[in-house]
Amino acid sequence: MADALSRGDASSVVLIGCHSFTALEDLPAVANNLTGLQDVLTDPEIWGVPKDRVAVMAQPSSADDVLDVVRQAADSASDTLVVYYAGHGLTDPLNWELYLALSESRKGDVLVHSALRFEYLRRVIRNSGAKKKVVLIDCCFSGRALQAAMDGNATDIVGRAVVEGTYVIAAAGPTALALAKPGEQFTAFTGELLGTLKEGVPGAGELLGMEALFGRMRERLLAASGPLPERMNLNTAGQICIAHNRALPPKLTGPRPSGVGPAIAASQVRIYSAADDVIGSGFLVAADVVCTCAHVVASALRLEPDTTRGVHDERVELDFPLLDGSPRTGARVMTWRRDGEDVALLRLDAPVDGSWPAPLVDATGAWGHACSVLGFPTTAAYGRWATGTLRGHQAHGWLQMDTSSEVHRIGQGFGGAPVWDRELSAVVGMALAAHDGERTAFLLPSARLVEEQMLHSRSPFPGLAPFMEDDTELLHGRDADIRRVHAAVCGRLVTLVSGPTGCGKSSLVRAGVLPRLRAEGMSVSELRPAPRMSAAMSLATALTGILEPELDVRDRLAKAEELGRLLETGVDAHAELRGRILARGGGAGHVLLIDPLDDYVDADPAAARDLFALVAAVSGEDGTSVLRVLATGRPDSLGALVTPAATDLVGNAVELLAPLAVDDLKRVISAQTGDVPGLQFEPGLLERVVADAGDEPGFMPLVQIVLNGLWQNRTRSTLTHAAYDSFGGVTGVLVRHADDVFAELTERQRVDMRRLFVQLSRPGAGDPFLRRPSRATALAPELTDTARMLAHRRLVVLSRAAGDAAQEEMVDLAHEALTRLWHTGRQWLVESRDHRLWQETLRADLIRWESQHRDPARLLRGADLAEAELRMASNPDDISNDERAYILLSHQWRRRARLKQAAIGALAVLVVLAAVLTLSI
Repeated sequence: MADALSRGDASSVVLIGCHSFTALEDLPAVANNLTGLQDVLTDPEIWGVPKDRVAVMAQPSSADDVLDVVRQAADSASDTLVVYYAGHGLTDPLNWELYLALSESRKGDVLVHSALRFEYLRRVIRNSGAKKKVVLIDCCFSGRALQAAMDGNATDIVGRAVVEGTYVIAAAGPTALALAKPGEQFTAFTGELLGTLKEGVPGAGELLGMEALFGRMRERLLAASGPLPERMNLNTAGQICIAHNRALPPKLTGPRPSGVGPAIAASQVRIYSAADDVIGSGFLVAADVVCTCAHVVASALRLEPDTTRGVHDERVELDFPLLDGSPRTGARVMTWRRDGEDVALLRLDAPVDGSWPAPLVDATGAWGHACSVLGFPTTAAYGRWATGTLRGHQAHGWLQMDTSSEVHRIGQGFGGAPVWDRELSAVVGMALAAHDGERTAFLLPSARLVEEQMLHSRSPFPGLAPFMEDDTELLHGRDADIRRVHAAVCGRLVTLVSGPTGCGKSSLVRAGVLPRLRAEGMSVSELRPAPRMSAAMSLATALTGILEPELDVRDRLAKAEELGRLLETGVDAHAELRGRILARGGGAGHVLLIDPLDDYVDADPAAARDLFALVAAVSGEDGTSVLRVLATGRPDSLGALVTPAATDLVGNAVELLAPLAVDDLKRVISAQTGDVPGLQFEPGLLERVVADAGDEPGFMPLVQIVLNGLWQNRTRSTLTHAAYDSFGGVTGVLVRHADDVFAELTERQRVDMRRLFVQLSRPGAGDPFLRRPSRATALAPELTDTARMLAHRRLVVLSRAAGDAAQEEMVDLAHEALTRLWHTGRQWLVESRDHRLWQETLRADLIRWESQHRDPARLLRGADLAEAELRMASNPDDISNDERAYILLSHQWRRRARLKQAAIGALAVLVVLAAVLTLSI
């Protein structure tokens, strides 16, 4: 097994080579040996020793100069010292001792001139403080460094040539010649050394020990019929490791820095040229949109970096290198911005499984934050980390990043890479430019990356509109409810989703449940309300579109009328109709959607009951396929469906949906914001919006209205306090919405709205008015209809006690701010204050009377009764049935009391008269 990889920043390398000689044959390949080894050993995917710790001595002429450089390297290395020589090997004519030729070396009859005696090199290496030493000798007779001297005294040169912890590889045996074929790029030995380092050793571990490296080189040279190398391995030196094993699947250089989340793997891409070379990086900013630098795309398309040529719809290749299997795909250029921003957006051919957009955050206030960037330079095409610190904005709006590592800095291959703020665990910008070897790099802030209109054409906040099927990815916070309702639909023939107005029933069904049903093979058709149309015709119109989709409008209407008459006659065609629908629908069945059911109930409760009975009768199984019914509605709408025959069906079909809690709503809003790349709140704004909305009955749709307003008035990708203040915050939006609704009403509707608004408010202590929820049955029928109309417009909320469908329905204003800040409503309340004060007193008396078992003593009398009768006569429409009954009963009781008193008085007179007459007799 190999040791841990030698630390590059604590190691030193000396590469010595001579390719041109004054008295010896030239060796041109040696020059390539030096540059090839320097590139390989500094490659982070192989070893990654810093370039400034690699000394290259090409064409040295002085042995002393060589020994001085080796001595300096030996002194600076605490981990590993690597010394390499390539050139001619010379031997002493008398004792065959090894000399390393320099540029002016020559061999005489009794001496070797101007060469480096290997013994001197050995002594310098031995004296190094490095824990590990590697010596590589590529020359003829290099094996003499490993053999005993041939001077007759049997001195063991092995003990002198190497020291403990040193691994020596010689290119040839003691009497063998090394090989340098004419025209070859490298010498035979060094060429196989480079090839083994670049390609690795199959079957070896993640790191290459010197023994594994030597074994593979020997195999390659044997196969090539080249000189066989020899090695000296003293003790455990064979475990010395200066290379990753490139034969294994590549991995990132270094671990993922702390603070960089797993989103890096899901979002980062690697961009290729037409020649399949890695050009740069990029990252997802939407499910199918990649952001990168325009100059990276220009390089991939082989264009000049400053080209002004249009590149829209040009195609580039990319992959996701950190996902399993590195899935590869194509993308086309959407936008191209070279106006000082250097940004390009690419649309993927299709979203890639497992990929996900990177989270973008504002770089404001990020000064001093630790950050990391993953790039793909040619020396580390599978990825190399650079780390550093964010600095301030430059004059042109770029951010500055100072890299902290002497080795892993931003340079070629980092263009387009996301810059991860490790404190925020999100992307603050995109790497733009840096010069290789320099510590300062620049990035474009995240807020300037995305052209929002290219990604989302509409707001991620629905306002008053529900999310639809295409908005599945925008629906958050309802996963448990979606699973529950989905399971109910799959397990029943009829499912009724019920809850108060504004709780998100339609969004849950349309964006949450229906996509799941379709994914399982079910088809869906929708029944829409049709004024003055019978239940049978409403159902027939919807079903004709399923049964006869190829018909034109006129023929389809004729078929609908025919089917409607069939349903109205009572002929039992339900089973046949069900079979025909399922034959046309999905293989897993068909779903009839009624959303909302309230529209049918509000228009004609009796017709709604008939419609429900019809669709329930049509639902059922036909072989392995099932026709199901899914509806949404307020609790009062479901109550209108209940008949003696349908009580169990309705009761067993209901799935109740409650509004989100305030804290859950905050999390949902944060997720909605994250759906739009780069979209963000100014600090504190989200908390301000939720606090201003409060825990009011209609706070969910109200907040969505506000958020949609912030979206419409955003500054680039930021939702701002300034925009919020400009439209008056939550209350300002609510007031304008109330004005808009009121302006659309008829005169009769305005009168009823005024009456309802007054009844849903009450005078408080002093000047303010407060919300006053009312039982629906306590309101006049026309006000109940008005309440339902205003519930659709989110000014009124209709609800029941959570989880209790038997509770009486309540009507309430959406927000108390309507009583304080809506000018029209406030004026109504001021004008009705006296009447409402009296009415609240009356209601208190009524409640007390009922709570005391209707004690006649608690009925109205005297001036109170007189005032009540006067107000009931002057404002008959604003007195509820219960209040009217209480006043009339008080009147009747007092009338009886007066009659009784009169009778008693008359009887008393008669008694007195009788007594007088008796006395007079």
